[in-house]
Amino acid sequence: MIYVSPFKLNDAEKTLTELSHYDGVIVFGTGNTGIVVLSALKKAGISVVCLSDNNKHRWGKIINGHKIVPPKDLKSINNQTPILIAVDLNFPYIRRQLKDLGLTNVYDCDFIFSKLDLDLKECNISWSENKLKSKIDLYVYSVLAHRDKKNSLKVDSVDLMLTEKCSLKCKDCSNLMQFYAKPIDEDYNLVIASIDIFMDTVDYVQEIRLLGGEPLMYKKVDLVINHLLKYKNFGQIKINTNGTIAPKEEKLKAFQNEKIYFDIANYGKESRNAEALVKELTKMKIAHNIAHVTEWQDVGKIVKTNRTENENKEVFGNCCTSRSLTILHGKLYLCPFAANATNLKAIPHTKKDIIDLNITDKKELRKQIHNLYFNTEYLDACKSCNGRDHNVPKVKAALQAKTPISYELVK
Repeated sequence: MIYVSPFKLNDAEKTLTELSHYDGVIVFGTGNTGIVVLSALKKAGISVVCLSDNNKHRWGKIINGHKIVPPKDLKSINNQTPILIAVDLNFPYIRRQLKDLGLTNVYDCDFIFSKLDLDLKECNISWSENKLKSKIDLYVYSVLAHRDKKNSLKVDSVDLMLTEKCSLKCKDCSNLMQFYAKPIDEDYNLVIASIDIFMDTVDYVQEIRLLGGEPLMYKKVDLVINHLLKYKNFGQIKINTNGTIAPKEEKLKAFQNEKIYFDIANYGKESRNAEALVKELTKMKIAHNIAHVTEWQDVGKIVKTNRTENENKEVFGNCCTSRSLTILHGKLYLCPFAANATNLKAIPHTKKDIIDLNITDKKELRKQIHNLYFNTEYLDACKSCNGRDHNVPKVKAALQAKTPISYELVK
């Protein structure tokens, strides 16, 4: 596939030339993004000295002929070798992490994604072309947004939770749906009001994600889509669904837009209508990706921890949703765990980590969102979270609970 970034990237060729003068580079990140970067560097003729990652389970292993070393081992290079941060969205934390090690010869990988000619089979990654484009678009946008954070309020994404209801009752759900004994739908007028306030406050949001529960259970989901499409300051609307519901063609017509993308998790027999949904989306030419999911990280827990401040910063920094702004019942949170754990009253209500969108002073609201999004090093909710990175153990995906799961309040 040919990938061309929709964002203007300056000095891409200049940076590649600059790196070619070194004996080699270090790539920090060994997930799908890291593998794509390795492939691009190989095509550009740039040598790779080694790899590094915060995933402790990968230390010492070999990927594409390159050894993965712990981040602390990079200190010995003494800035002689450039380090390329090749991760999805955790680059701000990794930059701070490397800086604490005295390492400043560090690059983001946006220049690599200016234009790519990729053979996905050769890369050996699990993403489809649609998902790869979506992921790289979001990454490049995020890098540029962080560079411009003093002048603008551009955020990666916002999760719009339409309902607490779900068509499954997965006992390890990361969004904590298994704990809702009496789940409710979001009030439609409050949904619209929250959208309007948020979209009128931020300069741009690359990805708006419709979540639940199961967002396709929300009866007015098509009306929400129609309202969102009135705005111009966003990149994509993503519907995260579990493949249990295949809406009728009339309902799906609202989703026939180039900015709409369905991300379908296929849990085998539990995702009973996944094939039917894909068939309808294909027929109606609605962009989508379906992935067979067999494992989750063991993150669907509300726990009591005694972590140090630095440990909480590490948990937050490595979290894959640490900057996933979430709107729930008219309030804005920095992550879905914080939103749902607070909504369940399972953890204390921490005022500094929650923004009421009903603030009349727009400048003050903008200031609060900017501060929460760019300056937070960890949330109080992190103290009650099991962590959400690759160091967390795996569990079988979508195991069903017969009844809502009880939980203890964390004080």
